[in-house]
Amino acid sequence: MNGTRDYQLPEDVEEFLEIYKELLLEVLPSERIKGIYVYGSLALGAFDPNSSDLDFVTVINGRIGKKTEDLLNLVHLRCNAHQFGPRLDGCYITPGQVGMVYPDLEEYPFFTEGKMHRGFHDLNDLTWWMLKTKGITVYGEPFSVLPLEVRWTDAEKTMNEYLNTYWNEKVERDMCFFYDDWIEFGVVMLCRILLSFTYKNIFSKKEAIAKAKPLVPSLFHPILLEGLRIKTNPESESYYHSKAVRKEDMKRFVKYIITYCKETFQLQKV
Repeated sequence: MNGTRDYQLPEDVEEFLEIYKELLLEVLPSERIKGIYVYGSLALGAFDPNSSDLDFVTVINGRIGKKTEDLLNLVHLRCNAHQFGPRLDGCYITPGQVGMVYPDLEEYPFFTEGKMHRGFHDLNDLTWWMLKTKGITVYGEPFSVLPLEVRWTDAEKTMNEYLNTYWNEKVERDMCFFYDDWIEFGVVMLCRILLSFTYKNIFSKKEAIAKAKPLVPSLFHPILLEGLRIKTNPESESYYHSKAVRKEDMKRFVKYIITYCKETFQLQKV
């Protein structure tokens, strides 16, 4: 395996990715597999063996029709017997789709939460930037040789859209913030977005809350600590005695990050 980082993948992960590659080669001829690439926590050196997904993009030469999709599904059914199998999270695309984003993309097969689907999943300029700058080649041609033009400003546009659409909508439909997993997800993702705009880089989930804490007013520290508690020790006692109070704190934090990023980094309205 090769990539842009000088550390080794965890041995058990590397062994599993070798299993995935061999299973793929059992159902497809080698000339059809242009490359298998991983990114996310694996490429950031922050993989948690107990919780992290294995983010991947596999590039397939030729059309990915129903027959090929069925073969890919068979690979994942076999992989699911392994502890890491259901945590594979990624897409199957053709070389011509490299660098493309919705709505220019046609539907493609993707695997997440232990199942194969067809549609659109997690291919945006932020993903492409991570693959270009930090991605690791598991098999095939290095990702650097693929026809991909993406800049950091493109990744910032994706995060701007995410703030102005997805998180604005969550503030309006705030009932999700009664649930622990949404508190954890929201705190981590908003901290990562703040750090990305501030330092022009991508940080792991593990780094996000600790590095973001000095950047936000102290009144938001309890909700940051709550997000960290849920992520690291979900059975421990909450920092909040009331989920209603926690929900309101989370809403204020979302609104603060949206407003702060717009004003500080002069984000254009989507």
